[in-house]
Amino acid sequence: MKSLKYYEKNRRATWLELFFDLIFVVAIGKVTHILGHVHEEHFEPEQLWTFLLLFVPLWWVWSSHTIYSNRFDSDSSPHRLATLFMMLLLIVLSALIGGAIEANYPLVIACYSGIRIIISIMYISSRSKLNHRGEFSSRLGFALLASAVISLSSIFFDPPIRYFVAYFGIFLDVLFPVFVWGKLKPLPAHTEHLIERLGLLTLILLGESVISLSAGLSDNIWDRYNVMTAITGFVMICSIWWIYFDSFYLLSKNESSMSGHSLIYSHLFLFMGLALLANLIKHAILNDIVMLDFQVMSIIGMTLFFLGKQYGYFVAVPIIRKYIIQNTLIVLSLSGLVIFLPRVEYILAGLTATMICYVFLNFRYR
Repeated sequence: MKSLKYYEKNRRATWLELFFDLIFVVAIGKVTHILGHVHEEHFEPEQLWTFLLLFVPLWWVWSSHTIYSNRFDSDSSPHRLATLFMMLLLIVLSALIGGAIEANYPLVIACYSGIRIIISIMYISSRSKLNHRGEFSSRLGFALLASAVISLSSIFFDPPIRYFVAYFGIFLDVLFPVFVWGKLKPLPAHTEHLIERLGLLTLILLGESVISLSAGLSDNIWDRYNVMTAITGFVMICSIWWIYFDSFYLLSKNESSMSGHSLIYSHLFLFMGLALLANLIKHAILNDIVMLDFQVMSIIGMTLFFLGKQYGYFVAVPIIRKYIIQNTLIVLSLSGLVIFLPRVEYILAGLTATMICYVFLNFRYR
């Protein structure tokens, strides 16, 4: 049996993990693009709910595979085959997202539950890898298996009951690692590997922002407003990259006593914020959205991004908590002011300016 990569010096993401990300970006791109269209210049409630209810399970597929690999990856043949089969199910799931989801619901939930069952079996089979700490992997594996079966059982119910059953299973799935961790104290997270994985997925979602910007410029009659907005959108993407990665070194300095849960769970909000901001860039270029919807989604996107980004640092790096609170309040207050500018193009420019302001605020503790 191969030894765990957890104990390797200078551990980095494996080629298989990078391949997994490549497949995952297809699925997450399909979900993100749900917000790329408006109906009569409005986001419809069903559209927003569909985005949320699809984004969370996909985020958890990626996160749970990362949590497992962070501690138990041995790069063995069974691990590779299991991950490749998960990728196949992700491809099928991605294809179904673009169609009539309700009509394909049994297959959608079967693909998701299949992925979850594979991960649970991987945990159960990893019991022997950690000797006295193997109880953690087996207990968590059986708990995740139970939650996957609950979600899968939703196919026997009619709407809307089936959705409550499915998301009850997903809710348990997300919480089980925290509960099992608190009781059994398994291996702490491999910090450098975890933050590298999160950083790679963030780059993928920043790539979605570039795609949205490019899509907004395609087949569009250029004028001074959309040219200005395209430039502003690119500057915003660059600012997001700077804000996210400029302080990344602080996490890598954190010792390996962390569970990683604060980073994993807070990134759900960060990723949703990125998805919203990416689509707002496109709608600002096209100017195809009413002002109120743009204002609401702007403040939600900024709030999700900054809270998601800041919480992990707040937990992992206590020495800068005062600066985190101050900087977050300043940037969100400025965002609340700029959304009242008279055009969506100006609002986007104002939000970009607040991000640049945050970059300068960060210089105080760098």
